[in-house]
Amino acid sequence: MGQAIKTTGDTGKTYSLVSWLPSVRVSGDARPHSKVSEDGVMIALAGFTLFALFLDGWRHNNLTGIDSFWSAAHILMYTGLTLTGVWIAIVLLRYQKGIDDLDWSRVPCGYGLAFVALPLAAIAGPADFIWHSAYGFENQIDSVYSPPHQGLFIAGALLAAIPAAAAWQRRGTAPSLREYLPTAFGVSSVAGVMLFVLHQLVPFYAGVSTTKAFQNDIARFNDAFAPGAKAHHAEGLAAALTHYGDNAFPYYFYSTHHTVAGMFLFSAVLLGAVLMMRRRWRLPFGTLTIMFTWLALLFPMLSKYEEWKLAPALILAGVAGDLLFARFDREERTPVGRIRFVAAAIPPILWGLFFICVALFEGGLGWHATLWFGVLVTSAALGYSLSLLIFAPFSGPVVEQVPETANAAQLEGAHV
Repeated sequence: MGQAIKTTGDTGKTYSLVSWLPSVRVSGDARPHSKVSEDGVMIALAGFTLFALFLDGWRHNNLTGIDSFWSAAHILMYTGLTLTGVWIAIVLLRYQKGIDDLDWSRVPCGYGLAFVALPLAAIAGPADFIWHSAYGFENQIDSVYSPPHQGLFIAGALLAAIPAAAAWQRRGTAPSLREYLPTAFGVSSVAGVMLFVLHQLVPFYAGVSTTKAFQNDIARFNDAFAPGAKAHHAEGLAAALTHYGDNAFPYYFYSTHHTVAGMFLFSAVLLGAVLMMRRRWRLPFGTLTIMFTWLALLFPMLSKYEEWKLAPALILAGVAGDLLFARFDREERTPVGRIRFVAAAIPPILWGLFFICVALFEGGLGWHATLWFGVLVTSAALGYSLSLLIFAPFSGPVVEQVPETANAAQLEGAHV
């Protein structure tokens, strides 16, 4: 049976489970900081694993009859997870004095996430094989929500977050772009994993409803409240939503809200990540371009890059975001109002460029001005609202009110 042994002096506490395993000590010493180069290798391996995940998404979304666990995408993904675990072990051992007496306090800042992520991946991996054996191989939407897949997503997100968590604990608020690269790729990879779970909503993969061809196609249905439809609608929208299977099924309703929801979710995840980073650091120029470009390379993969013509919108929005931060966030203590302005400006720039790409490269924009302009306005409000959550308004100290009739003793005892 395991036991905890408390030692004297400055050695803290030592825990030993069985004699043939190394003991684990908690010395209480200040935890070390990893090197940027170590974080760089970490995020390169995590990025490789994320690429394999999207490759598996490409496979599930574009192939049928998938009936083998040992696909190339799976092998690459589990290889990436294994190499990531090996590298983490190497980094952890670099900061230990020996392998017989391991010191928890010498685990580098941020790398404690590995003690949650790696066991979770070790459980979810075999569980994925068992799940496929029991329930078959899902295609398309179902595969994302497989419980073992969800475990792998969470583990992957935690691993990708390690470089950012390590950098968060370092001193300094204005790193160079080179120093910040592991953090930028790490945070954007975490966002990529989160959005992968919802990738059927992401407009850079599933934004076809914005095109003129799609809108012309669904105009042949007796669709409740479709704009420009010539047919007389026998049902109102509420009835059409429940009377599925008839000619009044609201295809326009579902396709439109599907895409708009994807735009807002994409904005919330990506801009939320940017603002969280800005709360900790002054972002070096190029950060947003790198983040947005990384995602622009990943999501079109899910459609075999058939939607690659939409990717420039995301890349150019990253460039615009960098220019906005460079223009309005140059001071050491930037007024929060400027950051709120940038937060409100980035989403409508992104989706404005998206609509331009649809109009130029996808055969024309099929949405009416009420809808596409409304999305721009609402996305700006969403960005501003996120800035209020992440950069909460300062209300000042709370002062206890003292009655005017209070005597000297009461005034002396009053506190602020």
